[in-house]
Amino acid sequence: MADPKKTSAGNRANVVSMDRAAREIERQKKMRRDTPPMEPRGPNKVLAGQWTPDLYGMPSDPECESPVMPIGFEGAYKYVIDSMGQFRVMKAADFNQVGIQDLYSDTPNYPKWMCPRWSKPVVDKKGVVTKPAEIVSFEADDIKEILFQACARMGFFSPNDKMRGRGAWTLRSGALVYHAGNAIWQCRRGKFSTLPTGMIEQHLYPRLSALPEPWTQPIGLEDNPAGKLLATFRKWHWTRPEVDPVLLLGWIGVAFLGGALDWRSACLLLGDRATGKSTLQAALRDIFGEALFRSADTTAAGIYQAMAHDARPVALDELEPDADSRKLDNVVHLMRTSSSGDIGRRGGPTKGEASEFQMRSAFLFSAINNPLRSAQDMSRVAVLRLLPLDLNQERPAPVNADTAGPMILALMMQGWGEAGEGFRAEKQRFSRALAEGGHTNRGQDTYGTLLACAALMLGPELAAELDVPLGPEEEREWASLLAADALPEIEDAKPNYRQCVDQILTASVKAWRNASFNTLGQVIWGLRTTDDDGAAIEPEIDRATAKRHVNVAGFGLLNTHELVAGVMRAQGIGLNEALMRYGLPAAGWVLAVPNKSTKVAEHLEGSDWQHGAWKDALRQCPVPGVMITNADINKVTIDGAQQRCTLIVLDKYHAAPER
Repeated sequence: MADPKKTSAGNRANVVSMDRAAREIERQKKMRRDTPPMEPRGPNKVLAGQWTPDLYGMPSDPECESPVMPIGFEGAYKYVIDSMGQFRVMKAADFNQVGIQDLYSDTPNYPKWMCPRWSKPVVDKKGVVTKPAEIVSFEADDIKEILFQACARMGFFSPNDKMRGRGAWTLRSGALVYHAGNAIWQCRRGKFSTLPTGMIEQHLYPRLSALPEPWTQPIGLEDNPAGKLLATFRKWHWTRPEVDPVLLLGWIGVAFLGGALDWRSACLLLGDRATGKSTLQAALRDIFGEALFRSADTTAAGIYQAMAHDARPVALDELEPDADSRKLDNVVHLMRTSSSGDIGRRGGPTKGEASEFQMRSAFLFSAINNPLRSAQDMSRVAVLRLLPLDLNQERPAPVNADTAGPMILALMMQGWGEAGEGFRAEKQRFSRALAEGGHTNRGQDTYGTLLACAALMLGPELAAELDVPLGPEEEREWASLLAADALPEIEDAKPNYRQCVDQILTASVKAWRNASFNTLGQVIWGLRTTDDDGAAIEPEIDRATAKRHVNVAGFGLLNTHELVAGVMRAQGIGLNEALMRYGLPAAGWVLAVPNKSTKVAEHLEGSDWQHGAWKDALRQCPVPGVMITNADINKVTIDGAQQRCTLIVLDKYHAAPER
């Protein structure tokens, strides 16, 4: 006897499939209506060439509208939607006979009706017309002038600002729409409906290859794939088994919402070989289907060129830090701008020409070693760490590629709410909890968005059944589960100024030859006169040698007394008054970093600060008294010349909070 649950689910899948097929047939019928040019069109029986122009100069009679839609212009380019619904970029020379035929290729009779070219009637010797004039083609110049004028009257149009590719977006009201390529889907009061591709609220949603559509039948608790996915994810061996599967589930929701979100959290799967990273990536491919951009070896240019204006998710495997550093940095930078939706720029086809692009995709990386270095990148990413799989454990169940993605998309669209209020409410409650756990606004955005999407996907009843604290009042548990101080990715994410100082102290000094010390930090450490317990010890290096080594490297090393000696002489003040005036301790070392220096640039070669950015990076320190920039004392003699420097009070630097 058949399982009634499976039979019911199968029937619903058949209904969804038949609905999809019926919608596609209707679309094709509408697109292929192309009355012969000699026949009148529309209810008003409009004859060829006798149509009424609208404000843009295009046919306006009912059921006579042009299947080619002018969009606007930008410089030498004219933008139109062709008869197949595709976005086209045209130059003036493209509007010739062949180019116009191409634009109207799905409705070849229309241009002949719009601007007919008539044959000459056949007249016999008696002047009797034996064969009346017929439409044999179209007047390309007339159509060209009409389309030129319409594009001009439509006004300036920039695809970077107005184009919306496949994925989720929001209207001015906050309502969510999903561009599936061949139709625009919306969900109002739980009911799904479609809009045709084209212009919606001054944004262009062009016709593109189709993506999986949302599930349109009711989804009960037993059918909800989110529960099955969470159970599947839990079979992997995570370092935080109660947290990481939930965050990964939340990322799937973020990936489907894409361009509708203000912030798109990224995820990084970290684990050695045989931890199941590739299997997880394969499961994601089954969920998203063609909506997912995936690659194991790509460049930033390859990603944004393939994505164009889409807001589809991006999954990259084997993104290792030992790869080409510039290539890796560009990919990470693309993830960074995509998280916030910032504008990026790339080179154009000709010298001196640049173009802008904007991505609104959720990124997922997988790697053995962490490829992210900067605090700003780590703050955008939830790091999910995997341990080796138990080879004897039960294998994860396969994902139903036909239903899982469409169902999750439908759940996210329904959970979004009429104007986004559903998502906002969830995000706010998790953000409040994360704030209690010590997270900054960035952490609240990154983790709060993931948790909100997981909550929308599961719903309170299924979340309770699976023992996931996502229901009302349960969000407070995440203040401890995701406490900022307990997250390695946040713990390691030092602020920019601290990363810069650490680089200065730990980078090898190339100018030293046959020295027993390799770094500035080792030299300064060698000047210690007390051990960690406060007991007196002999310094490993004398002061004069240390100063000389540091000077050869392009820096200055002074104690606090030396730093204020000139002010004391010039102004006739005592040591204590001078130290107090500049917020300096009674003892300790100060490292002088020239604001401009070829030696410092060489010392920082390969870093983010090598081209002079170290000056501003050091001055970003928010702790008073760590960085001294006062002009009275910041001129230090280095390499025989006085240079303006940023002064690092080392004891205060080491005592300052790391975040």
